[in-house]
Amino acid sequence: MNELKQYKFGEFWNLLLSGVAMAIVVAVTPGAIIAPFIGGLAKSSDFWAAVNTATNMGTYIVPVAAAILAANQFGFNMIEKASVSLAALAGSGAVDYSKGTWTLVGMGDLINTILVIAVAIVVIFLVRNYVGSFSIIWEPILCGSVVGALGMWSYRYVHMISMAVGNILNSFTDLQPILLCTLIAMSFAVIIATPLSTVGLAYAIGINGIAGGAASVGVTSCFMMVAVATYKMNGKGVSFAMFWGSVKMMLANFVKHPRMLIPIAMVGALTGFTDSFLNIKNSAACAGFGQPVGPINSFTYMHGSVMSNIIILALIYFIIPIIYSLLVYFVIKRFPSLYNEQDWIVDISK
Repeated sequence: MNELKQYKFGEFWNLLLSGVAMAIVVAVTPGAIIAPFIGGLAKSSDFWAAVNTATNMGTYIVPVAAAILAANQFGFNMIEKASVSLAALAGSGAVDYSKGTWTLVGMGDLINTILVIAVAIVVIFLVRNYVGSFSIIWEPILCGSVVGALGMWSYRYVHMISMAVGNILNSFTDLQPILLCTLIAMSFAVIIATPLSTVGLAYAIGINGIAGGAASVGVTSCFMMVAVATYKMNGKGVSFAMFWGSVKMMLANFVKHPRMLIPIAMVGALTGFTDSFLNIKNSAACAGFGQPVGPINSFTYMHGSVMSNIIILALIYFIIPIIYSLLVYFVIKRFPSLYNEQDWIVDISK
């Protein structure tokens, strides 16, 4: 119990969510990047069909991988990590039992998985000093059976809520695309600059379609704004890294200087507003990604001329965000209270 008390509430959840976010990125990335290119090849030979199947299987390991990586954040040993993963798999909803058959149905409900992992980690902290050498017996039973069963019970209620939130966002985006695309893109542009995971959030609430496209475009707009802002103070190398999504490197800067989020939010809103007229779409699994995953997946939703679609994606994912970033940069730097170039210095030695 004393070991658990050393973690503040915010620190506990930050460690847990960091592990979950990394598991999602690792599991989803192969399918998001490779699957669109080999889907056609899979029909031509058994080899490519096997590659396609293996690529898409990554999604199913999310509950187990999330549990292991989250438990690892707290320094758990092998028995404890495996025990937490038992609870996560049972309570995730990723496996469905019906008429004597077990069926894999995706990564399940991410929010319920996170809650189950949190409970399992707390249980391990509470009992580890009492079970001693019997940990290999009691911890798997407590986590796999008790906490796992609790997760199976809570799944139906948590999943109902998370799906409702996603459906509301998606339906509102269809009804009011200009307002909702602007707000969603702005929100995801800011969220990617925090410790929170846009990938996990997008999947947890099931945001997809036009709303998913706005989220992905918003994430990309953050990359572009940060790339522009860091170029003068850090040089080409750092700016190039930011362009391809390494904005988490600047978490310390964002925490210390919250005003840095203002230009990011502005570019996100402008890009989302523009996107509302293009109706770029994306799936829940890829909505939290920026480029290059975002445009690759968005392309699969588009119809018509291939060249026209590529041009549209290049505009909304690259050219337009860069133009807006430059405009915002040149305007906002005239207001010292809102923008200070020193805020954007990245200490790559840390």
